[in-house]
Amino acid sequence: MASGDTVRTNQHYVPQLLLRGFRANTQEQVYVFDKQTGKVFRSAIRNLACERGFYDISGTADLDGVMRQVEDSTAPIIQEIRDRKSVASLDDNKRIWLAGFTTMQWLRTKAFSERSQDMVRQVAECVSKMNGGELPGKIREQLGLTSPEPEHEKVLRTILGLAPPVLEKLLEKSLVLYRSDGSFPFWISDNPVALNNTINRGDGIRGTLGVGVPGIEVYLPISSELTLAYMCPSIAMTCHAMDEVAARMGFIHAFARPYLSALTNGWGMILSKDDIRLQNLLQVGHAERFVYSSQDNFSDAEKMLNDSPRMRTGPRYGRPG
Repeated sequence: MASGDTVRTNQHYVPQLLLRGFRANTQEQVYVFDKQTGKVFRSAIRNLACERGFYDISGTADLDGVMRQVEDSTAPIIQEIRDRKSVASLDDNKRIWLAGFTTMQWLRTKAFSERSQDMVRQVAECVSKMNGGELPGKIREQLGLTSPEPEHEKVLRTILGLAPPVLEKLLEKSLVLYRSDGSFPFWISDNPVALNNTINRGDGIRGTLGVGVPGIEVYLPISSELTLAYMCPSIAMTCHAMDEVAARMGFIHAFARPYLSALTNGWGMILSKDDIRLQNLLQVGHAERFVYSSQDNFSDAEKMLNDSPRMRTGPRYGRPG
């Protein structure tokens, strides 16, 4: 299908190939949690994480065509990982495609668009306040406010330019596969690439959730059983140190040894129910609105949002997911 043929069609910003890994039954449905309303319902995958004409720019669907090409090239790789429960067989070419898919998935969502638009609004408001309520024309031009093009389309135009540097950073990371112990499924959201930083607490001024920041962890669930983890190499160094200390004391470190083994052999690192819950709460925090699961059990999400009501909206600059 030519890219122009998809203009004004229902375009998915989370591919159906990903959502199918979280099916609740053979009818291609998943359970959905709406974090704004707290409601849970079941829906067909084809109706989720999509909008009509979402990738259309100036009446063309060329960007949607690019997304489809990336999906088509990566789908067999993701299925291979699902089947083997391992990333050991991936050659360099497959790893590049997989990292490219993850990069595009981070940039292509509604959450990314909304967050980018919100950042422009915040900058405009801040500069305006500093100038007595006036926004200088040069600043308006730099922020793209003089263009009549819809704000969402302006964000879409940045995706292909942002992708190469993000991909470069992802390829510098260690690829580790996380696997559920079977006690609880992984969730996925409408903004599924989730960033975390456990070992780098930062200086209190600069953020610690950039893809190039030391200690960064980048996660993408690919099924209710598996999650891809792009991990800063410093995490392996930390694990080596913890493992050595544990060995000198005569025991095996509960996280460091399995992590290093998974990094070496490519097989999925088994996560406990508590660790899976932490992964799922990252999905809730990063979600713009919806979280998807193979099971009708979102009690952890409800508790998180009751404790932190501001998380009911999507991630924004100044309040990351």
